Amino acid sequence: MAFYICTACGTQHAEGEQPPARCVICEEERQYIPPRGQTWTTLNALRQSHTNTFREYEQGIIGIGSTPAFAIGQRALLIRTQNGNILWDCIATLDDATVTMVEGLGGIDAIAISHPHFYTTMVEWARAFTARIHLHAADKQWIMRNDPAIELWDGETKALWDGVTLVR
Repeated sequence: MAFYICTACGTQHAEGEQPPARCVICEEERQYIPPRGQTWTTLNALRQSHTNTFREYEQGIIGIGSTPAFAIGQRALLIRTQNGNILWDCIATLDDATVTMVEGLGGIDAIAISHPHFYTTMVEWARAFTARIHLHAADKQWIMRNDPAIELWDGETKALWDGVTLVR
């Protein structure tokens, strides 16, 4: 059994013996199914063909992206604060080098995702860093891989800790 990842949008799905019949993220009007049709990979296969690169946009904000680009070319941001680090959005590729690099930068205390196209391998990231995933309850239907690390929240704002508030 494997956790299959859609190659078009990068979303990891629930464990199965076969890839899912379809990706509901790609069937949503803001995404698309490529002309070649729906194809799938796994995180282990992705680790063989992709690595991550890091770019400091400004002090305390580090971009993480896959090389070569994967899926829709998502980029995550590691936001470093005095009270903890947040991974804003997520990318599919997660390898040992990335874990080592991020641990060296203080790890990840929370994961917050702006949109379902960035859910990718969020559960893998949460497990690697023992972090909670904060998703707005309005997007619950787009969670393709449930996990106890996922915390749904309601309303327009959610305070994570002093100085850090998520805004819907």
